[in-house]
Amino acid sequence: MDEVTRLHKRQLARLLSHLERTGQLTVELEKDLKRAYRYTFEDIENLLKRHGMETENGETEERIS
Repeated sequence: MDEVTRLHKRQLARLLSHLERTGQLTVELEKDLKRAYRYTFEDIENLLKRHGMETENGETEERIS
């Protein structure tokens, strides 16, 4: 799940950086986005776990459908 965590952090940072550069970021918006991303990526991690896409050592396996 480390890859999912890295993806979560990178995508959130990119969005926050863009909003800050364009003058759209507020403290409240930043809090809301962090919360929404956290919930979304928690759901993704849980979905991957439920579908057996995590190995015994915690790494995700690639599944080809």
